[in-house]
Amino acid sequence: MSENIFEDIDPADHRAIRIAKLEKLRAEGIDPYPARIGGSRIEIADIRRDWEDIKQLADEGGNVTRPGKTVRFAGRITSLRLHGKSMFIGIADGTGAFQIYIRKNVVEEKMSDAGAYSRAKELDIGDFITAEGTLFTTRTGEPTLLAQSWALICKSLLPLPEKFHGLTDPDLRLRQRYLDLLVNPEVKRNFQIRALVIKTIRKFLENGHGYIELETPVLTSLYGGAAASPFSTHHNALDIDLYLRIATELYLKRLIIGGFERIYEMGKVFRNEGVDRDHNPEFTLLELYEAYSDYGCMMELAEGMVIESARAVAGFFEKEEKEESLVPAIQIDENGVLILRAERIVPTDNPSVMHGEPRDIEIKPHFPRLSFVETIRKATNIDIMTADKAELVAYFKKNEIDHNPTLPYWPLVDKLFSETVEPTLIEPTFVVDYPVGLSPLAKRVAGNPELTERFELFILGVEIANAFSELNDPLDQRARMNAQVEMRLAGDEESPHTIDEDFLTALEHGMPPTGGMGVGIGRLVTILAGAHALKEVIPFPLLKPK
Repeated sequence: MSENIFEDIDPADHRAIRIAKLEKLRAEGIDPYPARIGGSRIEIADIRRDWEDIKQLADEGGNVTRPGKTVRFAGRITSLRLHGKSMFIGIADGTGAFQIYIRKNVVEEKMSDAGAYSRAKELDIGDFITAEGTLFTTRTGEPTLLAQSWALICKSLLPLPEKFHGLTDPDLRLRQRYLDLLVNPEVKRNFQIRALVIKTIRKFLENGHGYIELETPVLTSLYGGAAASPFSTHHNALDIDLYLRIATELYLKRLIIGGFERIYEMGKVFRNEGVDRDHNPEFTLLELYEAYSDYGCMMELAEGMVIESARAVAGFFEKEEKEESLVPAIQIDENGVLILRAERIVPTDNPSVMHGEPRDIEIKPHFPRLSFVETIRKATNIDIMTADKAELVAYFKKNEIDHNPTLPYWPLVDKLFSETVEPTLIEPTFVVDYPVGLSPLAKRVAGNPELTERFELFILGVEIANAFSELNDPLDQRARMNAQVEMRLAGDEESPHTIDEDFLTALEHGMPPTGGMGVGIGRLVTILAGAHALKEVIPFPLLKPK
């Protein structure tokens, strides 16, 4: 190989230059992709955590003549600075960042390798290395490792984006999420919060309330448990059409019928719908069911779950607050009250548009409870229990609200609520007692059979949870499923096209009074993390291929 390995390479072709470096290493008998790092390592966060004790071992002037303890760590190179016969390398692992100081005479002597320093000079930002040495503090007060040895453990062939300006295109950030994570710390923080919320909810249900998690089918011959359009597929060996589940409800209820009393599943469901701020066709849904319970018990459970999750996230932000750029989305005030820093607030003059003026929202026990029927009456002067379809369509036209006039009455009522009421529900709020026409799986309210024992929980104008006193009358359930099929024939594409006879058979064997609830995990995380859209808390949201 030519002594000047770059002489025939375009200086702007960074990938070709890096491949030439890689080939040179291999020619020298060095594997640029070793299978292991060759020993144990310490995480950078652990070094940082102990630094107050470690740095006392340095000289008063921060000289290298009295270094501290010997450590070994590994990470990705984030910066390189040459200073004659020495260089500073910034590296980062999954827990933090640190600085390495490489001196030519030190590494060549300690490694017994005359090429140790020249090879270090050919490292690139993005490469992974491991280094071992002693700790000291520089004259500027920077914690540093004086390297006695180092090794390349992965050669990167493409340069990383420039940290502050190199990856700002929103679409590209989603398509190349791995780079988004590297240059935008808040993205990684969102996913850490997501994992924390999921862990907190599981602990809350299992340790605090005696629930167990069971799994139900993802591929089903029928779909139900929600109003949504499914994805379909075909099983070749059985020669049958199947659907990806839109909910886990009907199978979890079968388990209640079979004798389980507190069960839940946290898993993916799939709905063939659009992508927007609050929707992704594939999302994580928590569904839980408790025998001998009702929707009042579910309200208490939902409230406790949200508060417990918010408290965990507040603790996370408190630990992370050392970073100057971090503005915690949720904090605990001096009175111990959880304060959510909300940015998606509704202007009073136009409730259909969200804007970004921040506002502090308290998350504390006893969320308000509002009647579904009364909230619509207050917002529109329409009594949905006595109005007709023409009155709804007239309201939509008068207020220039986009709608489909061919839909049946109750889907239009749902549209009316989502357009006029939902955006105003900023504080954590339960909306209760929905009409039967919107709640085919919920038990009727005693004394008012036109309403059901159902609630939805809203925060910042977004539905977080949906819960019922579950319908356990098999004859009533059959009649309502028939009504759903009729709505499908009338033009409501989200209603099921057939009846789940197996579920009705199970229900005829008897299901005790039961409370059930579904919680959108992504939406809850979006709010608690201070994100602006669901896709910000989904590692790889669905995107249209380029």
